Amino acid sequence: MKRQTWLVTGSTGLVGRALTQLLLDQGQVVHTLDRKKRKRLSPDHHAFAWPKAHDSMDDAIAQGVDVVVHLAGASVGQRWTRSHKEAILRSRVEGTTALMKSLNEASFAGTILQASAIGLYEPSEHAMDEQGPTGSSFLADVVRRWEQAAHDNQPQGSRLVFLRLGIVLAPKGGTLDKLAPIYRMGLGAPLASGRQWMSWIALDDVLRVMHWCVSQPSIRGAVNVVAPHPVRNADFSQSLAKAMKRPHLAPRVPSWALRSMFGEMASVMLDSQRVTPSVLLKHGFQWTSPDLQETFERFFR
Repeated sequence: MKRQTWLVTGSTGLVGRALTQLLLDQGQVVHTLDRKKRKRLSPDHHAFAWPKAHDSMDDAIAQGVDVVVHLAGASVGQRWTRSHKEAILRSRVEGTTALMKSLNEASFAGTILQASAIGLYEPSEHAMDEQGPTGSSFLADVVRRWEQAAHDNQPQGSRLVFLRLGIVLAPKGGTLDKLAPIYRMGLGAPLASGRQWMSWIALDDVLRVMHWCVSQPSIRGAVNVVAPHPVRNADFSQSLAKAMKRPHLAPRVPSWALRSMFGEMASVMLDSQRVTPSVLLKHGFQWTSPDLQETFERFFR
């Protein structure tokens, strides 16, 4: 890849951190935009902090930028109190609007990769491609308004891609950081019926999808960023236990227990999300980690 300048928001999260390091390793110039200004990682890294309320963004944030990867947003992986639900929505809608305004002022005409989520879709046993019906849940509403904020404020002449991310798996960080200690104790088990579909993708393939989208000028709009083979929750649990060489004999976790512990957020674990990456398949994208069992074996060998 030719030398470019990338702007990465939310660069301290699981995906943003890995993307930033990969880009710097490739010799790219990286601007990062986070709630708190990061320590500079290399001469090619320029760190910025989100402006305080009513302040304008530093003009240097978008200066010379070719690609924007917008990942910033309050965490969804904790109990959804009323105040945290407001933070989840506000951080995405207001943050996206402010970023697009700054890009407009800079006359940005490059590629914008806007993070999104498969939580947009109506839970279903049936496979959903990028045209699938959207849901009515809190998370679906957040994703819908998040994408709309980007679409309504998109800089003229730019290319906008919505990366509808599934469950991102990495050997360190994210979902597996929470699950691994439980499975090491031999207490891993399916959730509720275990029949709900899980659409997942390995972190290294997320990064490859991002580079692929940048290199494919015809790609616009929604892209489901998931592996080609979703699995049921019980199979996910069994595969993880097998890869960690631990028993898989614990009783299923009842749905009432999950709702008691996590409240409304339990829907993320209980809803069936069977998502098909139709755009990636149609255009011949090649996954390095298409099989869940092999992916887990690689993580825990």
